[in-house]
Amino acid sequence: MNELKVSDRVKILDLVDGKNAVKYERGAVIYIGKRVLVQFDSNVCGHDGNGLGKPRHCWMCDIDKVERGV
Repeated sequence: MNELKVSDRVKILDLVDGKNAVKYERGAVIYIGKRVLVQFDSNVCGHDGNGLGKPRHCWMCDIDKVERGV
């Protein structure tokens, strides 16, 4: 997979941490560490990424479950 950057548009390929609400959802990368913080286009009943993103639209995702460029 190509190197992810903040602001890249992504799609999640599978559930993450047992959270089915993010599977196949699209959003933008807003933080990169060991995992990536995605702010989704829709409310996934998540969190706000410690103030980095929109409330209930964010979730930390495993890099191998993220597809770039969608």
